[in-house]
Amino acid sequence: MSRNTLLIINGAALTGCAVFDYAWRTTLVTSLMLLLPFIDRTWSLPEFHINKIKLIFWSISIVSGILLVTFKPDYATAALATLVLTALPEEWFFRSYFMMRIERAGLQPYQANIITSLFFALLHLPAQGWFGLSVFIPSLIYGWIFQRTKDIVLVILLHALSNIVFFIYIRDYLNL
Repeated sequence: MSRNTLLIINGAALTGCAVFDYAWRTTLVTSLMLLLPFIDRTWSLPEFHINKIKLIFWSISIVSGILLVTFKPDYATAALATLVLTALPEEWFFRSYFMMRIERAGLQPYQANIITSLFFALLHLPAQGWFGLSVFIPSLIYGWIFQRTKDIVLVILLHALSNIVFFIYIRDYLNL
């Protein structure tokens, strides 16, 4: 099996599971996002280095999330769920696996980010309808940040934070 065949198969498996509507779709898609990278022998865990700058940005993100939820405590469980069940698996799969593998396949970083963000947005269509495409721009931003920092923790925290802001403060104004 070629190096890129498994990437295509993993992407197709994830897409196939996300497209159809069934009771445990979210659980299956989340599980696949977390586990598929581990069956790809050519993939390796992202490097993980802690330094003062990262700790500062992580702290700012965490404190911001806590403050946002403090004003709307009814959303505390949803905020934690968006971190663990949405931001973590999505960024783990799309940034640390999918985008990095596309880059290693020979594409330029900006091309890998665009392809990954397009795939990310398309996978939001089944659950969110056409509004799902609105995640394309945030995905480009998360991809750019990950490409510059190689800090998956920061991208996960920023993704969770933006979801918290959207679900607590913006969604109702858009009547979604």
